[in-house]
Order: sequence, then C-alpha cells, then structure tokens
Amino acid sequence: MKIELPTFLEPNINKLTNISFCNYVQKQPQHKNEVYIKNNILIFVRKGIKQLHLKDETIEVDENSILFLRSGNYIMTEVLDEYYEAMLFLYEDSLLLDFINKYNLEPKKIKDDESYILKIDNTSELKSLIDTTCNYFANDISNKEEIIKLKLEEAFLNILNSSSKTCFENLLASIYESNYFKIQVEKEFSYENNILDLASKFKLPALTFREKFKDVFNETPKKWQNKKRLEKAKILLETTDKNVSEVCISCGFDNLSWFIQIFKKQYNLTPKQIKNNKN
Repeated sequence: MKIELPTFLEPNINKLTNISFCNYVQKQPQHKNEVYIKNNILIFVRKGIKQLHLKDETIEVDENSILFLRSGNYIMTEVLDEYYEAMLFLYEDSLLLDFINKYNLEPKKIKDDESYILKIDNTSELKSLIDTTCNYFANDISNKEEIIKLKLEEAFLNILNSSSKTCFENLLASIYESNYFKIQVEKEFSYENNILDLASKFKLPALTFREKFKDVFNETPKKWQNKKRLEKAKILLETTDKNVSEVCISCGFDNLSWFIQIFKKQYNLTPKQIKNNKN
C-alpha cells in the first residue's frame, strides 16, 4: 500500500495556524506500506510496535520511542501489533528554528551524515508531558495552539537533558544549517539600509543573492523589505506621536508620495487615515 503523509491523515488532522496534529490509531497489523513524507513529522508512540525499514537499517519503535521524520523522504513501515497508537505533530522547520533562537542555541553537527529519521528514547517526564498534552487535543479550549507549542517546547528541553541530547542536537544542527541563510538575513536586516547591501556581507554577487533570497523567502528582496518596512510603519502610526513624514523616514523610505501609495495598497488605508483612527 502506498501512503503519502500528511494526505493519508487528512480526515483526522486538527489544523491550527502554525502546526497541525492528530492522534493516529491503527487496530490491526499491516503488511509493509510505502510511505512518502511531505511534511516534517514528530511522532510520540503511545501503544504498539512499528518497524521502519530504511535504506541501510530497520528501526523498531514502541511506546518508549519518539521519532522526528524530515520532509521529502521515503520509508517503508510495518505495524507488528494488533493495536498501534501515536500522537503526530506536523510542523515546519520554523518550529525548531524558533526554539533554537529563543534559547540562543548554536547547535553544531556531531556526525557528518544527514539523518532524516531520528529516534529518541522516551522518559518518564516526557510520557507524563505527552499524556497531559493529549487532554488538550480532546477539549476545545482557548489558546490551544499556544499551550500545545509550550508543551512541545517543554518536550524539547527535556530531550536536551536526556541521554538523547547528542542526537537531538545533531537534528537541530541540520535544520540550523539548512536555514542559515534565512536566519542571517533576518538577523542582519536593517529598516534603513538597502537589503541588497547584505550581498556583500554574505560574500555573494548581487544576482546570486537575489536568486537565493527568492528561493528561501518566496519573494524578491525588495518586496520582502517593503513588507517589513510597512509593518513597522503601521505600528509606529498606531502607537507613537510621529507624523507621517517622520514615520516614512524612520522606516527607510526616501519618497513620501511613494510610501503613501504602497501603504494604501497594502492596508487599504492611507497612513494619515491610520493616524486619525489612532487619535
């Protein structure tokens, strides 16, 4: 049987703004399934045993296992028990990048291989955390997304204090390296300076920088910079006493009429209207 994740899980997936999750239950053993992983998936096995057949090895997981599966990879799976249950989180790299940035981690690879499946041993602390997280799945409560993210963050911190620390750091390092360009752009970005000035900092020709930027951010450097500047402008207009001209200059725009034009296009209101609404 050929399975594509997360499509196969669609009927049971709970979708929030930045993360999706589901509680997956399988009530009978299965023969080997071909599985293509289209999203990063974090799996907490709750009951049962499953085998994952990789290119060079077979991994067996049970209720003492946590799995990180990277997107864009193919595996073969097989459930060995009559009942299998797991909690699945579908997430973007940004989830772990936010964790790296929040705690100022600078993970470095311990191994050279690019592992796309990471198995981590569960602990009593993690099991307890998983059980409490399941309660939030079942109930419709306010701030559910924020609570679930905090629970995941707590899980990551526990893993960094477990015997699986080195393996987890290696995963974080691979994500950090593959997103290094994005991280550095956001770190070095200035509202006042032209974003193309970063090309020389990155020791890249301007054309190469533009192409790489578009691949990573899915828009041109200029459009991305303007969006950032307009977001700042809107906040300044709503929360400070600066007039429109001062906000224009503060956000790096050197042409007032053009600033007003693109601001209105973005927010369907002129800067002056935003300012008047604040007053």
